[in-house]
Amino acid sequence: MKKILFLLTISIFYACNDSVIIDPADMSGTISASDQRNAIQNSFVDAYENKDIEAALSIFAENAVFHVNDAKLTPEEVVEAFMTGHEYFDDIKNINRNTTTMFYNNGDIYTNYWYTWNGTNKRTGELLALRGYAWFKWDGLKVIEAYNAFDPTEYNKAFEQQ
Repeated sequence: MKKILFLLTISIFYACNDSVIIDPADMSGTISASDQRNAIQNSFVDAYENKDIEAALSIFAENAVFHVNDAKLTPEEVVEAFMTGHEYFDDIKNINRNTTTMFYNNGDIYTNYWYTWNGTNKRTGELLALRGYAWFKWDGLKVIEAYNAFDPTEYNKAFEQQ
């Protein structure tokens, strides 16, 4: 009986293993939850939370582009705008962070970042939580392009109420 169970387990393992197909398409590749770019990207978020403009900008290459929703900006413009949020919100944190780096077969490298933005409205004392997504495209260990998407409706209300 033990031999039968052993053989059955081995045959299932090999049957499952044979079904894995490596996709050679340009936009396929491998993903890493431990690549050093993940830590670099998270250092950008940490710098934002700590109001450290210089550290936030340090991950970007010269002439990098940063898209926020449909707006095309420089990293300096984005960081300045993000830092303005500290004037209207306390205890800004990105929680539930999920950061992974994708190495595409065409040579492109992107770090994907999912998060929940939290901040306490200084005027009302209410906690605002917004879900968001971002990606960061790399050239070596510098970001050359980034994109951040979130619904700014409730966030912008804090600016309008002042």
